[in-house]
Amino acid sequence: MKCPVCKTDSLKPIILADNLPASQCSQCHGNWIAANTYMVWLRAKGADLPEKVTGAPFSPIWEARDLKICPNCKHMLRRFKIFPDVDYYLDRCNNCNGIWFDAHEWDALAERNLHDNLHEFFTRPWQDHLHAAETRTNMESIYLFKFGVQDYEKIKEIREWLDAHEQKHMLLAFLLSDDPYKI
Repeated sequence: MKCPVCKTDSLKPIILADNLPASQCSQCHGNWIAANTYMVWLRAKGADLPEKVTGAPFSPIWEARDLKICPNCKHMLRRFKIFPDVDYYLDRCNNCNGIWFDAHEWDALAERNLHDNLHEFFTRPWQDHLHAAETRTNMESIYLFKFGVQDYEKIKEIREWLDAHEQKHMLLAFLLSDDPYKI
């Protein structure tokens, strides 16, 4: 099999964590995991471990010079973002569903007990959640810039108070009216 990065026949069989069969490039040390192999391993593994928080930040180095081609079926690999606000992507084949891990990407996920969540990363709900989280972060930075820290904190307090108030709509009507005392 050809490595999607090195483009040479350098993928050799290895065993990753907990007896998961994979193929590793002897040059760039990337790993290929076939979808069926992963699902069999996942079922045999048993309980999903909770995510671990570590002191080490996610800091993958991703350099996209060329398209990556699936070593299994020769289709293009598609990049999927994995975490919000972090440039961390995995490459997956939409045809055979195999997954390519650049060097150390598998280790970063395994260190956080996320290696048993791969099947979730490529789903619409996971990707929608990432999009919503990044949108929230972007909007927060816009509000901070427009309002300033002190006013932004104050308006968030007011919003929380309004959301919890039983007369929310009347209060909003009062605030939005040019002259709430005029009939």
